[in-house]
Amino acid sequence: MRSLTLATLLLLVSNANAFDFGSLMQTVAPVAQSAAPIADSALTSNPLIKNITSTLGVTPTQAIGGTAALLNDAKGNMQPTDFTALTKQVPQAATLLNAAPAGLLGLGSLGSQFSFLGMDASMIDKFSPLVLEYLQSGATPGMDKILSAAFAQ
Repeated sequence: MRSLTLATLLLLVSNANAFDFGSLMQTVAPVAQSAAPIADSALTSNPLIKNITSTLGVTPTQAIGGTAALLNDAKGNMQPTDFTALTKQVPQAATLLNAAPAGLLGLGSLGSQFSFLGMDASMIDKFSPLVLEYLQSGATPGMDKILSAAFAQ
């Protein structure tokens, strides 16, 4: 992206007698930086994501992706009506699930999904209790049991 933008700018200024390359790079750099993915601050400030990043030493993208993978797995182990009830009780569950990095949830196993995120499959056992505890803290007692069963499978 940066090379293409730089080449385009160079073509535009090629008719000029002289130009300041330093100024040109200052113009190009912000364009290239704005194209980079930026984590949603509402997600990175979520108490669960903050807890995972600080406790497990992972990046916000890994925390969000790992959480989304676990939520998706739990969703598959729940009745659709139960998952809908969960997202009403803990609205951030749906938000975090929908924030999964592109292509992550189509990879099959949790181990593959965590590997895609640059983490070892052993991280699943470290993420699970943190995600489960967060969900249970906002859920009703009945949902608490459903979540425990969904995460145990």
